[in-house]
Amino acid sequence: IIIYLVLKFAFGKKLGSIGLYLSYFFMFPLLLLGEITAYPRRKKKWLIRSGLKEGHSYLEEGIGLGTSPILASRIVGAKGRIYALDNHPLQIIILSLRSKIRRIKNIELILSDASKTYLEDDSIDTIFICDAFHEFPDKRNTAVELYRVLKPDGSLTILEETVKNANNAQKIIESTNLFKLVEKDKKFIRFKK
Repeated sequence: IIIYLVLKFAFGKKLGSIGLYLSYFFMFPLLLLGEITAYPRRKKKWLIRSGLKEGHSYLEEGIGLGTSPILASRIVGAKGRIYALDNHPLQIIILSLRSKIRRIKNIELILSDASKTYLEDDSIDTIFICDAFHEFPDKRNTAVELYRVLKPDGSLTILEETVKNANNAQKIIESTNLFKLVEKDKKFIRFKK
């Protein structure tokens, strides 16, 4: 309850129900353990397949517990930059704590809706969205915003948990006529600007 009140005061906007925060509190150790033990190998493979390289600028929208941005920070190295965006303050706090514990200095956290990154035009090499695109309320404007911040020939990768969500994401991105599909493998879709 104290965490909920602190977040409500600190961010001054409507948060989820207190039940959501209580469930996070009790489930967090299990979620974190699962995230740390099961996903890193798979996520690293997807990040590399997305075209992420040393020195790149990387944006992830919908960061969850933050494993992908932490892995991406290792791949891009000290010369690269990681932008981790989520609209939920608790996800931002979790990644902030995880990156401080690991002494990661190249991650910048953004608390915002997916359709507003506040980044400069043509500033990102790789955008990665892992099992989150289906949750974005304004998918079309999000696609337009991602196009704006992506460098020419930059890569937009969407990885979804289900084939249905991946197919829906592909249809939405293609309907904007902004991106070119370069790779599709069931739940993994990669576009170029």
